[in-house]
Amino acid sequence: MTAQARPVARSARPVSSIELRHLRYFVAVAEELNFTRAAGRLNVAQQTLSEGVAQLEGMLRLRLFERSTRPVRLTEAGTGWLPYARETLDAADRAHAAAVRLRTGDPVSLRVGLAATAALPLTLTLLEAFRERHPQVTLSTRHFDFGDPAGGLRSGETDLAIVRPPFNVDGIELLVIASEPRYVALADRHPLARRASVSFSEIADEPWIEIDESDPAWCAFWRLTAFRERPPRIGAGGHGLHDLLEAARTGQAIGVVAESIAHAQPWPGLTYVRVDDIPPSDVAVAWRREQSPPVVREFVAVARQLATTRCP
Repeated sequence: MTAQARPVARSARPVSSIELRHLRYFVAVAEELNFTRAAGRLNVAQQTLSEGVAQLEGMLRLRLFERSTRPVRLTEAGTGWLPYARETLDAADRAHAAAVRLRTGDPVSLRVGLAATAALPLTLTLLEAFRERHPQVTLSTRHFDFGDPAGGLRSGETDLAIVRPPFNVDGIELLVIASEPRYVALADRHPLARRASVSFSEIADEPWIEIDESDPAWCAFWRLTAFRERPPRIGAGGHGLHDLLEAARTGQAIGVVAESIAHAQPWPGLTYVRVDDIPPSDVAVAWRREQSPPVVREFVAVARQLATTRCP
């Protein structure tokens, strides 16, 4: 018998006694891999969380976590049971939302922010999957330029957003659903335009686009500040993706974009070349931690399922 599947040495209550709070405790710890952070996320005392997880292990007669490691790790049994816990919580949230609709007769709406650099085929696939699963929800979308990489979450204009972290907004939860390489946008006549790939050192001294009034962490990621010994040379300014691509096409400045943006923006006179030695860009669903109504959690559940099915 493996250590992961070893029955927990305590009196076991029937599995039917499992409560939703037990599942929420388990999922939070499984995602944070830290009891302190999970307790803070759920706004419960750490002792309450630990006791709840222990109760769940006793009812299942399975050890779900290896607590002797830092960070905490899921056991093989915990990893295998996690999808079932999430599925049960998602079903409970849907049932609760349906009850509210039936009781009040009020329509349910969801405002989705689309950050400028998150416009990729996966976004459309995710929105369509949600509409198919929840046709009763009125779904509205709004695009945001480089000035708001959090897609309206900071101002409260949206309920959740599809974004490209990092950015500095407190109280935001993120679910990464995709990751992809980054490309530099160049004019067709640029000496590097015929290359299959380049390194950062080959483009570091080029004139770069300056993004006004944006998030410092987000700007640093796209300017590749961590790789620089000195500030970039600025060739043009802009507020959005269109400005970046126009500056690159006309030879005023270059900028870095994600792979899906490069494939989806075939501008005349513009070429995209992969930058091999920089980290990829993540796409994530983001929502406010303290304001996550059932419809938001339903969207996150669809996103998580879609991300799982896309994994190789």
